Amino acid sequence: MALNQDFPVLASFEFVMSDSILRLPVFAVLFASLLSTQLGAGESKDKPLTKPTKSASLDPKAATPDDIEKWIGELSNDAFTVRQAAASKLLAAGTPARDALVAVVDGPDPETRAAARRLVALIDRTEFHRRLEAFAADTEGKRGLTLPGWEQFRDLVGGDPAARALFVDMQRAEGPLLSAVFGVSSQPPEQLWEERLMRLVSWQVTPGNRGVAAPLGSCAAMLFLGSVSELDVSDRGAALVDNLIQRPPISEMLAAAAPQDAVRRLVIGWITHCPNKNESILARRLQLTSIMNLKEALPLALAVAGRDRQYENVMPVTRATAILVVGQFGAAKHVDILEPLLDDASVCMPVQAPQPGQPVANVQVRDVALVVLLHLTGQKPADYGYPHARLQPQQQPMFHIQTLHAANDQVRDDAVAKWKAWRAAEKGQASRVKSKIRRGESQEPEARRVPGAKR
Repeated sequence: MALNQDFPVLASFEFVMSDSILRLPVFAVLFASLLSTQLGAGESKDKPLTKPTKSASLDPKAATPDDIEKWIGELSNDAFTVRQAAASKLLAAGTPARDALVAVVDGPDPETRAAARRLVALIDRTEFHRRLEAFAADTEGKRGLTLPGWEQFRDLVGGDPAARALFVDMQRAEGPLLSAVFGVSSQPPEQLWEERLMRLVSWQVTPGNRGVAAPLGSCAAMLFLGSVSELDVSDRGAALVDNLIQRPPISEMLAAAAPQDAVRRLVIGWITHCPNKNESILARRLQLTSIMNLKEALPLALAVAGRDRQYENVMPVTRATAILVVGQFGAAKHVDILEPLLDDASVCMPVQAPQPGQPVANVQVRDVALVVLLHLTGQKPADYGYPHARLQPQQQPMFHIQTLHAANDQVRDDAVAKWKAWRAAEKGQASRVKSKIRRGESQEPEARRVPGAKR
């Protein structure tokens, strides 16, 4: 009788057997199998049939602990067919056999050790695919199923059908790596992650991949892992993620994405939650927010501009970049966050090289803050002594930082004083409107708005 008919599950998994058998030529294994079959047939004429014991061996999925223990013992049997049959039954038993197999992966018998390790890997793979397909089928998340990293992904991107579909794609492409990060791994997951990142960044220059974008599921998985605290994201790893975002397929998805697209939300999640603390990476995250028109990442710019605790000591140019992003995507309601920066005289950019006998022209943090405040409230920088201020021509205009210089500190002081006077008048007007509303003298709940102010 053919082995493949008796044990169809093991037809594809004969590698579970000993290395010595696998090294034999195929015809020798087949000859040995046929010979043992003939010998077995001859012995059956002389020996009475043994009465079968009550066991689940005919149905491995209903295996008892005694069955599993017996089959594990048979993994080291001298007969190849016995070892193969035992491995087939243990694989079919699945998860119930896993713990018992794990218990012998470091056992004394090399045959059992090798077979147990391979069977554990196969059982895990089979169970993972079963869970993945069940998760994929539950598009609305009504069954409460989960996979490694799902809770973190849901918090970062959302749990709607589009987000779930992207997560399933990530699991199909990079399931082992996700399991390593959110489970137990014998190798540092950071190393695995960076190696995979490097391959994806170099995808289109690899022979055979020219003109072909890297798999979206793999790219999304790398981006997601670069956003979570479970991974120690190095400067090199964060720089590779930045590079990956600017390449297909991520860059193409962002260019055509609707505001609620899952890939867009994932990129915004990396920008706002990347655990790396390097300031050059922070500056790149702010720049990506501006370049790729990611308004939803504005909270990061507000935190940096507003001197949140973790950003108290950033360099002036980084603070200025954050202020410009607030000017690009913010509104008049953010004025209170930027106003304290009018006292910051830190130089964030020299405009030109010093000339002998001439004052050094430069851009200070307070220059950037004031111009952005004027922009958010619908006023003209030229009216405050900044005639050179220019907006970049893009979908959401952003000021050229090099154009935000004042002639001298006296001009700056006068501009700030003028702003404060305007601001006081605006607050007084708002207060008077509120008083009228309280007295019932006006049905208009809104204070006067300056024409052109950003809402």
